[in-house]
This record gives sequence, structure tokens and C-alpha cells, in this order.
Amino acid sequence: MARLLVTKLVMVGALLVVAGCPNQAKHEAIKRANAGAKALSQKQYDTAITEFKEAVRLDRDNFMAWYQLGESFREKKAWKEAVESFEQGARLRPNDVMLNVRFGAALYEEAVDRERQAEATRQKKKPEEITPDLRAVNFDSSLQRLETAVKSDTNLYNAQYYIGRIYRDQLKDAQAADAFTKAILAWPRFGEPYIALGELYRRWDYPNEAIQVVSQGVEHVMENETKSKLFYVLGMAYFDKVEDSKAISAYTEALKLSKDNHKAKFQRGQSHFRMGQLKEADKDFEEFSKSAGPALSSLKGIAQKFRFQIAAKQQGG
Repeated sequence: MARLLVTKLVMVGALLVVAGCPNQAKHEAIKRANAGAKALSQKQYDTAITEFKEAVRLDRDNFMAWYQLGESFREKKAWKEAVESFEQGARLRPNDVMLNVRFGAALYEEAVDRERQAEATRQKKKPEEITPDLRAVNFDSSLQRLETAVKSDTNLYNAQYYIGRIYRDQLKDAQAADAFTKAILAWPRFGEPYIALGELYRRWDYPNEAIQVVSQGVEHVMENETKSKLFYVLGMAYFDKVEDSKAISAYTEALKLSKDNHKAKFQRGQSHFRMGQLKEADKDFEEFSKSAGPALSSLKGIAQKFRFQIAAKQQGG
């Protein structure tokens, strides 16, 4: 009888341990997710990924771990992995607004990256040298996620921006301009929509409107690299109007904010050349040729032709 009682107690204890395991796993998953969140906030993305992966291994239903795992991959521009993580988050909370914003953006970036890689293979070039043609790319799943998000809140500026990019890539310029405008109104300090809308106006041959939009961006945006891009587009709009003095001033501001804005150096060289300022033009083209990366290899050839022309003009003079 005593032996039977001991056996029953052992069985009950075993059942309690088994019953307690899920809670213990969930508790450990939370600890690992918290460690991942700390690493993510410190931009230690590889550590964050390791912690979040362990968290979701322990608890497949930990929504925040899946979401932040996607965020970690997004920061590393690992779009395929980001999409897979956000997809797991959507399994748990399909109507979560911020998840749909991030998921939609990651789906877009994954599709662009896939097309860039394919085009690079076809042309036997490096992916960074390729600007892919996106007109035939299917962005439906991305657009669906983003539009679901903005139905809940039209002021989701990042979602509006990506919606604008999709419409722009599909050559639906009016819808793109509307989305970029909504993004600007929702958060005026976000610089990318000003750049995108300014480039649209330039494509429509409306340089004055481009100047107006980008100038507003210059006033509101604080981040140097983005502001440098804004000044570059501003310079291009003045270049379109053949107002080279103003274009040179804008390109110079762009280079002050980011010495890596190589296209601004190249374009400033063109404006100097058009104004007959050959010495300044030659210096810009020379520095551009030395510093620009492989993505701008085609412009390097053009810069070299300008230098030949400048040398010929100077010798003739």
C-alpha cells in the first residue's frame, strides 16, 4: 500500500513538471525577447537576432519576439528573413497596424531586391550597379498590407511613403504624388517623400514645383544625409531651369552635409562646365572619378569625356 502511494505521488509530481514546462518556456522566451530588445535598441543586430530566434523557438506564439526579429532583419536589410518573421507575426495578429506597415514595406523591399539580383545576373554586373525596372513587378501583397494599415490611420507616414513608391514604380504618378503628399503632411520632418515628390515634378517638367517642394523639405528635415539628398534634387531642379549659379550653390550645400554625395559633385562639375568655369569643373570631375563607387561607373565615363573636352578647350585657349 505504501509503495503504491509513493508511485502515485511520483506520477502526480511528473504531471506537475510536464504541466509547468510550457509556462517555464514562455517565461524563458520573455527573458530572451527582453535581451533581444535591449540589443536591438543598441543596434547590436546580430545579438538581437540570436536572442529573438531563441525566444520564438521557446514560444512560437510570442508576437513581439516575431515582430522584433523582423525589425532586426529589416535593419540589416535582410528582406527575405524580415518577411518570414513578419509573416509569423501576422499569423498571430493579422490586424496589427504597425506590423502591417513593417510587413508591407519589407515585402516591397524584398521584391525590389529580388529584381535587382536577377537583373544583375542577366547583365553580369554587381547588384549595386543595377537600377532595376520595376514596372512589371507584382507589389499586390505589399500594397494590400500598407493600405490595410492606412485605413486604420491615414497619418502613418511611412506606409504612405511606401504606397507612393509602389505607385511610382508602376508609373501611376498621380496616385504616387497623392501618397507622397500625405506622407509629408503626416510627418514634415521625414525627408524621403519630399525627395520622391520633387523628382516626380522634375519628371513632369515642372521644375518650379520641384523647387518649392524640396525647399520645404530643406527647412524641415534635420538629418544630414537626407538633407544632402534634398539639396541635390534642388540643384537638379535649378539645373533643369539652366540656373547654374543656384544649382552650384545647392550642390555645394549637399556636399557640405555629406561628402559621399558623389552625384552632387558630378552635377556641380556639369554646371561649372556649362558656365565656362573649366578649372572648377575639371576639379569636380577629377574628384568624382576618384571617389565614386562602382554603382556610378557609367558617370565616371562621362566625367572622363568632360575632362578631355576641358583639356582641349584649355589648350585651344
